[in-house]
Amino acid sequence: MQKHVRNAISHPLIKGSTIVLVGSLIANLFNYTFSILILGHVFHPADYGTYSALMSFLGLFGIFPSTFTTIFAKFAAMYKAKNDIQNIQALFIGGLRIVTIFGSIVFLLLLISTPYISAFFHIQDMTLLFLIFLTIFLSIVASLPTGIIQGEIRLYLMSLYTLSTPLIKVIIGVFLLFLGLKIFGVVVAIFISSLIPLIFLLLMFRRSYKIQNAKSIDQSFFFKEFRGYSLEFFLANLGITILASSDVIFVKHFFSPDKAGQYAALAAMGRSIFYLTSPIYFVFFPLIAQKKERKESIFNTVLLAICIITLGSVGLSFVYFLFPTLILSMFFPAHEYKSLVSYLGPFSLYIIIFSIAMLFNNFLLSIGKGRVYKINLLVAGVFMALIYLFHASFYQIITVLFITAFLLLALQLLYYVSTTYGKKKIPRIHNYSNI
Repeated sequence: MQKHVRNAISHPLIKGSTIVLVGSLIANLFNYTFSILILGHVFHPADYGTYSALMSFLGLFGIFPSTFTTIFAKFAAMYKAKNDIQNIQALFIGGLRIVTIFGSIVFLLLLISTPYISAFFHIQDMTLLFLIFLTIFLSIVASLPTGIIQGEIRLYLMSLYTLSTPLIKVIIGVFLLFLGLKIFGVVVAIFISSLIPLIFLLLMFRRSYKIQNAKSIDQSFFFKEFRGYSLEFFLANLGITILASSDVIFVKHFFSPDKAGQYAALAAMGRSIFYLTSPIYFVFFPLIAQKKERKESIFNTVLLAICIITLGSVGLSFVYFLFPTLILSMFFPAHEYKSLVSYLGPFSLYIIIFSIAMLFNNFLLSIGKGRVYKINLLVAGVFMALIYLFHASFYQIITVLFITAFLLLALQLLYYVSTTYGKKKIPRIHNYSNI
């Protein structure tokens, strides 16, 4: 029994997730402190609604960095499994060219669309949008080094990167809030906190790989493989991003500024459950990709990850049901948010299903089943249609979220079983030493 426990604790998924979790918890502590300063002492719900809409817009365009990060992580995991340093160098050089050009195109298109974006969100300060556009560009470029770090499972470096971003944001944000800049100061802090860690990572990568002559490295293999993966990964992440981020944007459009701010607070509290379990996803994806490249068994690793995600999210959901007032006082103590108490438990149920669906989405992409994008886009379309028809109350929004998350998970499971096993026998579960 003790041997099984030791094997389980030392398993790369648990050990690696623990390292990332510690970094994430400390980072979230910084984010929590920053949020309390903003929400408890500076921002009115209407202001927070504007801020949250900007962050949701940033998250919506997170589809591009998340797609690139996933692709780069998969390639890095493949090359790491073979100890192929030359192709990792090609990945860095070729990938940097791709993300820089693509990020520049996105930035220019956003600049052209500024009047329409401003009108949709009812935001008059164009400077806020400009800074968000720059932050989107930086996030696209940052997908290269973060993807390679994830693929190589360089956990301590990733934890350092995860910590540095909110720390810089807190320091600069608090200073600018003290100067009375309010939401402008917050957005400036977010931009700078994205810029500084990115510069550090790019300089570190150039030095660690000792890349002096880019022309001497054959990048043709990477570009050929990249074209094969990129479209499916992009479409898969597009569907997930719509499901994960667009509810706040729709609420901002349909509801009053105060109500939109309250829902944004509810979404932030509910999704904190997801963020607490997110280190599993970070370690899980490259671990599965490396195991597949080495032709090792992956079934029990997947089962272990599902168990951890389910137990963690269900346990936190119980807390949200039993102690909603405590949760609310920890995150949003202001009087304007008291009405959210009754929504916390139901929202947490949606998060449980969505967390498992996210894990399964990562699993399918890690083993090359990119056609899951069809399911993700289909469910995203269902979500947008339902939320357009049913948005009279927060309960209707939560119901739509739950239904679409459940549909996503069910279709993903059906897709995996039908394409993997068919008439084959499902593998038996072995003990921890074989995971």
